[in-house]
Amino acid sequence: MFVMFCLCLSAKAQFDDSYDVEEWTLDFEEEEAPKPQHKEYKNTLYLQYSPSRYQINDNSRVKFNEFTLGYSRNIQVLEEKPFFVEAGANMKFSWTQDEIDARVLTFRIPINVIYKIYPWKEKDYAIAPFAGASVRAIAMAREYSGEKSANLMGNDGWDAFQVSWQAGIRFYLNRYFLGVSYSRDFHDTSKYPGIRECGVHVGCCF
Repeated sequence: MFVMFCLCLSAKAQFDDSYDVEEWTLDFEEEEAPKPQHKEYKNTLYLQYSPSRYQINDNSRVKFNEFTLGYSRNIQVLEEKPFFVEAGANMKFSWTQDEIDARVLTFRIPINVIYKIYPWKEKDYAIAPFAGASVRAIAMAREYSGEKSANLMGNDGWDAFQVSWQAGIRFYLNRYFLGVSYSRDFHDTSKYPGIRECGVHVGCCF
């Protein structure tokens, strides 16, 4: 009888020990908060409107209207942080009838760094400041006078290549966004035109 009593006590002790371990493990798992997961997209298409000012020579500044269509690729630099490098290309068409009647076609390669701030952990709404630099190449620039036109490029005309900087902020709503930006050429009085650009853009990520 005594032996059976000891066996029962031993079995009960083992059961109690295993139960305590399971309970402790369960409580430990419940204390770990799940990490928020936000959907991040790698590709972006956008359309921008930008009223701009061209310094076409030492004494003249001309207002231009511009539309830009662009594509960019986003590379997440830090795995656990919404910090990105954005690289892409865009095509910009500009026109003016201010002091001259001119049409300009430009290609640009912008590179930006972007950091997304998520106000809510459960929603893909983000505020994203960005800044970077661009290389610009003017493919075509012509001035019109009646039925005649003249090339604004050339040895004594505008320079085709220039480098600029840009900064702005975007507001993301899931895969769509709205942004504002400012861009300006790096100061170089030997190159024309010098461009200052304020832009509003909308886009879609995929």
